[in-house]
Amino acid sequence: MSLAIGYSSDGDWVSEGWWNIPAGACRTPVGGDLKIRYYYYRANASGAAFASGDYTFCTSPEPFTIHGDSQCGPRGYETQGFRKLDTGETATHFTLTLNAAADPPAAQAPVAQDPAPAQGITPGTYGEPYADDATLQGCSSDGPRECSFHAGGTKFLVRDDGRTPQFVFSVMETLDTGTPIVVEGDLEAIYDRTADVVLRDVSVRPWSEHDGLLNKLQGHWYSVDDPNAQFTVLGAERDNSYDGAYAGRDYLAVSEWCGGFEGSGPYLYAREEETGEDYCYVIDHVDHLELTLMYLPRGSILRYRKLE
Repeated sequence: MSLAIGYSSDGDWVSEGWWNIPAGACRTPVGGDLKIRYYYYRANASGAAFASGDYTFCTSPEPFTIHGDSQCGPRGYETQGFRKLDTGETATHFTLTLNAAADPPAAQAPVAQDPAPAQGITPGTYGEPYADDATLQGCSSDGPRECSFHAGGTKFLVRDDGRTPQFVFSVMETLDTGTPIVVEGDLEAIYDRTADVVLRDVSVRPWSEHDGLLNKLQGHWYSVDDPNAQFTVLGAERDNSYDGAYAGRDYLAVSEWCGGFEGSGPYLYAREEETGEDYCYVIDHVDHLELTLMYLPRGSILRYRKLE
């Protein structure tokens, strides 16, 4: 197993790794007395994620110490998820135990097996062949079993009606909301803002810089200018509210373009679920606590803070 950590130092975010830890052994990533309360960690086993989470830091396959948690890709690093660790208000020492029983590997192992598509299902059987990078939204067992994912501002639904192999549902049901995935299947029906799809295969893909930015948007935010204006991001969906009243849902995507805008990104694309109205924003800044967007084409600056 290999371990990487992240922490705040002098107002900057720092990530360090890797410590190789044989089974049953211990390592000391942070020596001496602890100076801060919160740390973040990621553990890999056999090349797959063993412990990851919703906080992103820059990493490298080689041993690293990286200052800053943004612009990982342009700097030659990867963006990967880390888990938050609370060592306590007064602790000077802390021991973290990682094992399969106490801390399961966020269900990454089934995906690492990369099951082969079910026999007899060829592209085009149920509609136009389809393959794309996507963001998992989640699965539901209330009523008919179904899972959903987002790609390019469209929500895709896959239902357990006997045409999609069972392993596809098993994989998606064990993954966290917001996990980057690759899907292959057939587009059965396309509507205004959603689509029905029959899948042949699904697998986890490496985190991109855009996935990392979307991951940083997860959580509950309020407007600095008008605290009554709030939204919650879960996966690739944004639920808006004002003064506690629900105000609609948007489907989200992060990319280097939005509508007629390209370059000077990255951009946040939002598509209103009910009306299909499109919104474009430049992501000017986002970290664990603050978000600044520029609404286009007006250029209005929108500032938000995260509710812990």
